[in-house]
Amino acid sequence: MALHWTSRVTHKARDMSRVFRSNRPPSSFADDADARRMRSELDAIRARFPDHA
Repeated sequence: MALHWTSRVTHKARDMSRVFRSNRPPSSFADDADARRMRSELDAIRARFPDHA
């Protein structure tokens, strides 16, 4: 049985997030308060839901 299309999309998105995720932000965003807040919220989500990170 073929995977449901949403499952395929989420698998592709997870694979792409590994490619685009970096530990160091670009220097232009280093001083941006909104970017820091967004990164900290995403880190909290990843910590809370490790299966979906």
